[in-house]
Amino acid sequence: MPQRILCIESDNSFRARLRKLLEAEGFAVDEASSGLAGIQRALTLPPDLVIADVHLPDIDGVEIASRLKQERSLAAVPFLALGAAEAEHDVALAAGADAFLARPVEDRTLMQGVRAALSGQREQLPEAGERAGLRAFSSAMVNHLEHALEDARTWEDRCLERDRLGRIFIGNLAHELRTALTPMSGYLKILASDKLGPLSAQQHRILESIQGATGRLTRVVENLSDFATMQASDAALFPAGVDPDVLAEEVVADLRPVIREARLHVAVQKSGGGPITADPKKLRQALANVVGNAVKFSPHGGEVLVEVQRDARAVRFAVSDQGPGIVPQDQKHVFEPFFHAAGKDDRAKHPGSGLGLPVARRIVEAHGGTILLESPPRAQSEGVRRQFTGSKFVLEIPLQPPAG
Repeated sequence: MPQRILCIESDNSFRARLRKLLEAEGFAVDEASSGLAGIQRALTLPPDLVIADVHLPDIDGVEIASRLKQERSLAAVPFLALGAAEAEHDVALAAGADAFLARPVEDRTLMQGVRAALSGQREQLPEAGERAGLRAFSSAMVNHLEHALEDARTWEDRCLERDRLGRIFIGNLAHELRTALTPMSGYLKILASDKLGPLSAQQHRILESIQGATGRLTRVVENLSDFATMQASDAALFPAGVDPDVLAEEVVADLRPVIREARLHVAVQKSGGGPITADPKKLRQALANVVGNAVKFSPHGGEVLVEVQRDARAVRFAVSDQGPGIVPQDQKHVFEPFFHAAGKDDRAKHPGSGLGLPVARRIVEAHGGTILLESPPRAQSEGVRRQFTGSKFVLEIPLQPPAG
């Protein structure tokens, strides 16, 4: 088997020259155009010799030498550094390179260096030169780290600004959509009330379908708006008295057109505990997002259970379904914006905004509560005959809202 040489060089023409020269001498050649790619190639398939340019776009050849020599499988692999100036010689050798050639380098000189390195020849630095080289290498590493940190801060600032502008755009978009939806919803209610004249049964069914679609679009717009503006630490809440049992029934009633279309049975199990203090609109939105998610992923003819539970400390809305569930590796991400979980089978790939559950979490946390996921549910509900094997989301709201 021919000896294999890894060439780490960003200059395409020089890398092609190296390949042609080495292959003409019977060597097998592996290539990388950056330092990180070169390290990965060396770790994946250890070569018999590494040739690396000192000056690379990401990390330089001196740092590559230092990194590769730390690997047990690569510590004895000779490393030939190519530098632009003889002044870099001591730094490269102090960092771990076994030989150094100054560029530009002639073909004959390069091949002499390759054969010498492969034969086991190593350049040795005097003690004073090694100390000076290590000092220079340490200084260069500190300078590189400073630049990396500066670049990281710059990218962080750019990401924050892009995030801010994105939220402004989403907020403006939600406002424009809401402006159009508000009169539409109002006119649909007027038509449904027969105030403008009686409608036939067929017209009522058509109108109900339109109202259901408008309701879904309204929830999407509200989620967009809240995603753009809400933060759990400073969300604007308007607490008032709200009955959790009534709230759960109203949410299911709002989703009735979708439920009917999917031929689902959605049951509400009440707690009977009376009103609590919370933001009625926001809490309704959070619960609607979770119940709507359960309805969306339930199979036709399945069941969804909305339980209202209560103790001396908190009220809980537990929403269980018979859908495909959520695979374990995705469960920690379901509350992240724009994330779409993969179900336990391919049927779970449904399009959506990816904001329903993240907004529900923000609303619940703004109330000082928590939202949890069990998939599959760890325990079945008492007094319920059907088994819920998909997912169970639990929204817990403290009876005493957070101060301030």
